[in-house]
Amino acid sequence: MFSKRLIELASLIPTHSTVVDVGCDHALLDIYLTINRHCKCTASDISENCLEKAKLNLKKFKLEKEIPLVLSDGLNNVEYNNSDYIVIAGMGTETILKILENCTADNIIVQTNTDIFDFRETITDNFIIENEKVVYDKKVFYVLMKLKRGKKKYNYSDYLIGPVIKKQKTGVYKKYKEYLFDKYSEIYNNLKNTSFSIEKMNKRLEIKAYLNMIKRYSK
Repeated sequence: MFSKRLIELASLIPTHSTVVDVGCDHALLDIYLTINRHCKCTASDISENCLEKAKLNLKKFKLEKEIPLVLSDGLNNVEYNNSDYIVIAGMGTETILKILENCTADNIIVQTNTDIFDFRETITDNFIIENEKVVYDKKVFYVLMKLKRGKKKYNYSDYLIGPVIKKQKTGVYKKYKEYLFDKYSEIYNNLKNTSFSIEKMNKRLEIKAYLNMIKRYSK
């Protein structure tokens, strides 16, 4: 019931924290945090159907009175000012950035499903990437991030690979870099095999620089 990704997400949150889970789906993270990390959670989702399924899960674990369910588009209907952490996991970059646009919370746990380069580049205007984890679950790589409000200088390798991930050389981190290298190699080769244009040439140069960065931090 509790996936590897979910358990690793939970590990980024200290015990006894107050947590708002945005886009809670079936509230499994909230259940896990409540039982195993003694957190006080609020589970919110834009979908009434998801919240109905979450309600059944809470009933199954006898946590109906422990975890409030809130119907909300992002943080619009959620009181989060006294929460230690906001969790937004399993959405796209555009959606997550929109949710965080007017958010005043200091500590965020995030897992984006799309455009992780763009996410890092944008979010670091207001947040420091305090920690990152790579999880390989059901044949998919997931990057989990712990963000803290603040300012810090980052560079292209931080946006591309991750400021924490790029320093890790073994295990799943090594495999993730291999995955990134293969992904950008395929993009580079596809561009190479198309008709010439200045735009495509510049894109190839950009991708080549990415490949060199990944190589550098894979040694």
